[in-house]
Amino acid sequence: MQKLKEDLVTLRNVSVDAGADDVNIMQASSAFDQLSETEKSAASLGVHPNAMKPIGFMNAAHYASLLKSNALDDTLARRIEAFRTVAGRDAEA
Repeated sequence: MQKLKEDLVTLRNVSVDAGADDVNIMQASSAFDQLSETEKSAASLGVHPNAMKPIGFMNAAHYASLLKSNALDDTLARRIEAFRTVAGRDAEA
């Protein structure tokens, strides 16, 4: 899981740094291609897996209310679920 975390950080840094050289872009692309579809969805949010933990109870309640009221786009809801899966896996490791 540590390797995955490092790869996600690399992917995020590459996307932020517009001046990255071609070698870094190719490495990040290769790392992204090796992720599962769930991990790719989570990585595309650009949020660190531990970002929700400090106020997790509040985030979970808010998320549940948004789902109940059908206030989330299907794509966003799918990505959030992927993020929760990846972040939960990291917490167990």
